[in-house]
Amino acid sequence: MAKKRPYHEITLFLSLVSSLLVYSQDESLSFSFNSNTQTVDIDTTQTLDFNTTTKGTVKVFKDQRMESVTEFVGRQQESVEGTKIDGFRVQIFFAESRTIAQSQKASFLSSYSEHKAYIDYMAPNYRVRVGNFRTRLQAEHLKQQLISVYPTCIVLKDKIELPILSVVE
Repeated sequence: MAKKRPYHEITLFLSLVSSLLVYSQDESLSFSFNSNTQTVDIDTTQTLDFNTTTKGTVKVFKDQRMESVTEFVGRQQESVEGTKIDGFRVQIFFAESRTIAQSQKASFLSSYSEHKAYIDYMAPNYRVRVGNFRTRLQAEHLKQQLISVYPTCIVLKDKIELPILSVVE
């Protein structure tokens, strides 16, 4: 059976808390700050007078690379290379060595020149990804062609370049 607390214990506790709050309002606990600051009078009519006839000069120091950034932002595209959209690529290889990844890319392009190949870095590996496919089905079709040469290839979602559309007449 739980023991009930008498009302006088709760009353004693509340009176103790309220007396501490009252004591905290005491002036004896306040601190005085002595700072050695100097007061400076400022003539605000001079500093805020916007009706003066004197003209100021502004010098702009601009980095040469800012021109390409300004052009890129003006195009409102997602990358400098061109517009990127959601799509799929086939990752055929990954390794810690950039030179090995580049040789794998070159080997792929010599056999499959109709597809583009890309190397990107995701620590600690360089990844070789190929193709620009709008659908997973298209990427899976290429994967089936490559599986005998690249047994670890997989289809991954990626930002791809816009595919070139053929003109039908």
